[in-house]
Formats: sequence, C-alpha cells, structure tokens
Amino acid sequence: MTTYGARDIVRNPSLLRIDSQGSFIVEDKKMHKQLGVYLGSGLAEEFFAYLQKQKLLKSAMKIKASATKENQLLNESLDDGL
Repeated sequence: MTTYGARDIVRNPSLLRIDSQGSFIVEDKKMHKQLGVYLGSGLAEEFFAYLQKQKLLKSAMKIKASATKENQLLNESLDDGL
C-alpha cells in the first residue's frame, strides 16, 4: 500500500485520484500517525460487503446460541419430569 504525507496531498491534490482497485494511506510524517486510508470504489464495495457478511454472521451466531440454550433448558425440563 502506498503512503503519502499530508503535505504531499495538499501540494498535489491529483494524488487523490485512484483507480477502482487502488488504495493508499495518508499520514502525518512528523508525528507518524495515520490520518486516513483511501480505497478505490471497487475495494470499498468489497470492504462494505465483507462488513455486511460479518454482521449477518454475528446475528446468526447469536440466534444459534439462543436456540442451543433454549434446547438445553427444554431437555433439562424433560429430564426433571421423568
């Protein structure tokens, strides 16, 4: 991944033009801090699709945990009745 300093961007704004699969980091070179990550439109779509899938997976895992707990409680109540 390419890294540009904030001053480089101010001096040459055309650096912000990137292709759909490109990406770069902007940092404050004196403070060694990342100021931002720029993604091309293709990479951004891929990233947001990944986040959406992770959110759905997390929800599915919660549903599974809840169903497992309920099933365990039902099995315990059946055992108590015998």
